[in-house]
This record gives sequence, C-alpha cells and structure tokens, in this order.
Amino acid sequence: MKRFKIVLVLLITSLILSCDTDRDDISRTQAEVNELNLIVRTGEWEITNFTLNNEENTANYSDYFFRFEEANHLTAISQVDEVTGTWRVNSDSGDEYDPYNDVDFHIFFDSSGKLGELANNYDIISASNSEIKLQLAANAIGNTAFLTFRKN
Repeated sequence: MKRFKIVLVLLITSLILSCDTDRDDISRTQAEVNELNLIVRTGEWEITNFTLNNEENTANYSDYFFRFEEANHLTAISQVDEVTGTWRVNSDSGDEYDPYNDVDFHIFFDSSGKLGELANNYDIISASNSEIKLQLAANAIGNTAFLTFRKN
C-alpha cells in the first residue's frame, strides 16, 4: 500500500510538472505564421499537386498561377481567366474539425467552378521558400485533400 501511495504521488507530481503554462509554443507558432506570410507573398506560385478525396486533380490547375498579395488578396490567373479570392495564414487553437493547435493556410474563392474546390482551411505539412505542402484531414462535409504549391 505504501508503494502504491508513492507511485500515485509521483504520477500526480509528474502530471502537474508536465503542464505547459509559459506559452512559448504560441509565440513559436506566431513566428512561423509571420515567416510563411512573407514567403508566400513573394513571386508567383503554381499547383504541382492537388488530390481531392483521393482523386488526382492537378491537371485542372496546370494553366493557373497564383499570387498571394498584401491584404490577403489572392489572384489566380490563366490565359483565359482571372479569379480573385482571399488567403490567410494563421495559428489556431483548434476547432471541431481541426483539433490541433497548429498553423493553418486558408484559401477562399467565391466560385462554384474548379477554383472553388481549392477553398478550404488546410494544415501546413511543410513550407520552404520554393514549396508549400498543405493537407486537409477532413472538413465539415468530409472532404480530404493534399495541395502543393511551387514557386515559379
């Protein structure tokens, strides 16, 4: 019984000490948000992978390039079309469909066409000065997606 009490005290102590209250993870995430905001606003980007619900859809966007501009203005330009939308990179504390405290990339096009398929709140898998990989685990209607942008 004495051994049980000691183990219980050690367990409770370790749980209390493991609680992170210094908020250093939030500031690190905000730094990542700021850096990605700078990266994405430079140059033009093309889609090199878009898989929606396990269906390869990259070819639908091969003629578009994307400009992520100031004030969250997003422009998709092709030879025959120019569509505007919005974008945002932010850190979140999770929600019903995205329970993780992570960095998210939001894309919105007010379009029911093929650019409307891109509109979602993606998790950032990786990001560099030349490539951004995004994932949609499952949104409110059950869609999943992988989206990769590469700088031209």
